Amino acid sequence: MASSLVLTTSSHVLTFHPSSCAESGGTVDTPFYILESRTASSSTPPSANPSAPVTAPSSFPVNASSSSVNASSPNAVDLTVHDTISIDEDLMDSDRLLLKLQDKDIGSIPKSDASDLAEFVLAWRSALAALEEQVQVSQQASFEDPLSSDYVTTRLVQEHDSFIDEKTVQIRLVTWNLHGESIGEDLRPLLYGKSVLTDSGDLQDLGIFLVGLQEADPLTPTALSTNHATVSRWSQQILDALGPSSYVAIASAELLGMVLLMFCHRKLASQITNIQIATAGTGVLGYWGNKGSVCLKFTLGENEIAGNPGIEFAVLNMHLSSGMAPQSVERRRWEMSEFEKRLKLPKFNGKLYRKTRNGGKNRKELLFQNGDLLQDLDERVLDAADEDDADALAAATAMLQDAKISESSSSEDAPGTPSTLSGKAMSTASTTATTVATATSETATTAATINSDQVGPEREFNSIVFVLGDLNYRIAMDRSDIEQLVRKGDYDALLFWDQLRNEIKEESLLVGFQEGPIDFPPTYKYDIGTTTFDTSEKMRIPAYTDRIFYTPYPSLAQLDYESFMHYISSDHKPVAATFELRTMLVDVDKRAQIVKRLLRDMDARENESRPKVEVESTEIVCPDLKPLSVLTRTIKFKNHGNTQVAWEIEQMDGSKLEFGEMRGLVSPGAGQSIRFSMKIPTRVSEISEIVVLRIVNRQDYFVTVSGNVLPSCYGSSLQDMIDRPNGARNGFVVSDSGPQVNIPREIWKCVDYLSKRISKDIFRRQGDDVVGQLIRDWLDDGVDFDTQILDSLQNEGNKGFQSVCEQFMLLLELVDGGVIVESAYDIVCKGEDGVSLIFEAMPRVNINTLICIASFLREVKQTVIDFGLILERFDEVLVRIPPKGKNKSKQKKKRMEFFKAFIG
Repeated sequence: MASSLVLTTSSHVLTFHPSSCAESGGTVDTPFYILESRTASSSTPPSANPSAPVTAPSSFPVNASSSSVNASSPNAVDLTVHDTISIDEDLMDSDRLLLKLQDKDIGSIPKSDASDLAEFVLAWRSALAALEEQVQVSQQASFEDPLSSDYVTTRLVQEHDSFIDEKTVQIRLVTWNLHGESIGEDLRPLLYGKSVLTDSGDLQDLGIFLVGLQEADPLTPTALSTNHATVSRWSQQILDALGPSSYVAIASAELLGMVLLMFCHRKLASQITNIQIATAGTGVLGYWGNKGSVCLKFTLGENEIAGNPGIEFAVLNMHLSSGMAPQSVERRRWEMSEFEKRLKLPKFNGKLYRKTRNGGKNRKELLFQNGDLLQDLDERVLDAADEDDADALAAATAMLQDAKISESSSSEDAPGTPSTLSGKAMSTASTTATTVATATSETATTAATINSDQVGPEREFNSIVFVLGDLNYRIAMDRSDIEQLVRKGDYDALLFWDQLRNEIKEESLLVGFQEGPIDFPPTYKYDIGTTTFDTSEKMRIPAYTDRIFYTPYPSLAQLDYESFMHYISSDHKPVAATFELRTMLVDVDKRAQIVKRLLRDMDARENESRPKVEVESTEIVCPDLKPLSVLTRTIKFKNHGNTQVAWEIEQMDGSKLEFGEMRGLVSPGAGQSIRFSMKIPTRVSEISEIVVLRIVNRQDYFVTVSGNVLPSCYGSSLQDMIDRPNGARNGFVVSDSGPQVNIPREIWKCVDYLSKRISKDIFRRQGDDVVGQLIRDWLDDGVDFDTQILDSLQNEGNKGFQSVCEQFMLLLELVDGGVIVESAYDIVCKGEDGVSLIFEAMPRVNINTLICIASFLREVKQTVIDFGLILERFDEVLVRIPPKGKNKSKQKKKRMEFFKAFIG
């Protein structure tokens, strides 16, 4: 598990953890992060890696907002990487901005501190990127069916040839710069294309769709993070177009306005594993996400059982810096070098960037040239400097022309300067450009001609890398010349002056990559709502900014490469390409049949060796239970199988059952009796317990123990005893106008029996359990003590007399509410002064009972020597101490004083 990362400000802590949201119903796992207020947590944020925290400027002045406190968790708010930091105007203070996370106010900042906020968010995004590099994010929903049985796995290895076949997978890639516009047009032509349709007009079963968007949201100084609502909307639009019954969303990667979405056919979903996300912002300050790349990495067809490692894929959606000038080209080279370092791509035959001379520019110059400051988030925000000015065009044209001429064998074959191309010169340039471009296209076309009889070059790495997006390279020609070539459909001549083709030819960028033949007009820039090139004041030069590249693979063929002029919602036209890949994949249906057969075989084998147990009864009913008695029963079962049985007992929380043994082994043909006991509680009318008898490798048996509990004076209040004069088991008696009982008969019977037999060892010895149960039965049945039985035990340690003593003390101890109630405790603690007050502080039945016991103790006092010890025992059973009452030596001394004065 990766370490947590921490960002801090003077008032807040952001802690990033590797975790999953799929558990709560999502289809994509992402790291999550916790926002904590310093005012509600410690000043040092918790971190699994405290030695290397990522820290935002500690001076960042955020005023904490009480609305950021979560009711259920006052110190934290759960967020995901999709959540947006947004900024609103503070209606209460025009000089401040309100900050929100997950639509919750997290504070406010002065408008003058926007740059500090940007630095904080940059550190935040950097921490996310670092975390995502550490975490292998599993983004499968519920497609995997891991096999836990070694038997099934072993057999599948032996039979893998019967369910692993060579399949053809079609991969559709789309790139579109949306210019921050909402798209209401039908997406099916863009997604389907002509190659991904079968003859019947239906989509192929085995299809992967990768859609890269740039500027999916309008980029403004207050839009500091990806708007997840936009990502969700686009994901649903595409899924609706593909057909949600057949296709599923697999993964998404976002960085501000850059979005990369992945979908695939349901039959293919389980074949896509090891999904990872990486992002690299290269915009403002070299890290901001207004420019950069998002990357999805995954493996197709990996299968350990078949020994198939699968094919590693990396798909990069890029949005590079704009501009035609040489320094813009250098900036884009630097951006490619950053992607090479930061995105951790799989090994492949090629490079995104190959180091060349950069004209002496250092990193700082590259970062801040072209007005690349905080406020220049996008040319639409503050209308950045015109990228197509005459000086820039002249410099770029000269640089490209020099490169072309230096490679030409003779000066007369070199094309002229683009700004002077006309008439015969135009024709000559067009012819030459066509020749050069055709030579370039032949290489690009090679992969597209692979078929079942033709195998590509030997590969070093088992990987495929796709690069798509708005790469922002321009055509170094006059606009009028470009428009003329477009009207003629001479796209090869245009591509001769394409900056990116020149970079590739020099092997500065995309080394080892290929691009399909381009037979469509430039994709930028158009008037929105039309197919007309830019007619605004800037009259931007048309360019092939939107491209798709790939690394060759022996069984990969490009089927088409197309743009769609009829989409007019953006100033860019979308570009799409379809690829066909032959690879070894699991036939899910065949494997399911094999697994089903193996499971049947395994079930039959296991049935022969499984324990066969018969439990005598799973319902143990115990009628007429007596409080304070001990219930003893057994759970019995027999092993009818051919193997030894292991068993164990599992009890529910709060169970009062006690077992002699909790686990054991039973031989074939033998039986087992599991003994348990339970002391029946007072003040209950029934008991109900559940015990789990667990047989290893066999089903669990749930055994219930239940029964009704008879009424008892033990645990009853003094008033209830008065109201049941014939014993607790004979019920209540309705009071009439006759004489009333002054004290409970159960207490009077005990006092009467003991007072006639007081001896020096009274209350000093234990009674007998069997005799004790007899005494409780007599009291609860409302019958007199059988003195003949009790007195006959005099020669056996005087067990009868001692048992009555013991049951009398237990009866007093269990009186519901106590003889001396809680409300009278303070009076008792007054000592001798409380005697006169106690008579008005308790019910009459309590006073009468206390007087009866005091009279009895007065007689005991005259016989025994250690009366003080006896008095302490009665203090413990008679007095109810309140929950907050004190029971210290001073209060105890006062209680002893009270009892001595009351007894006299």
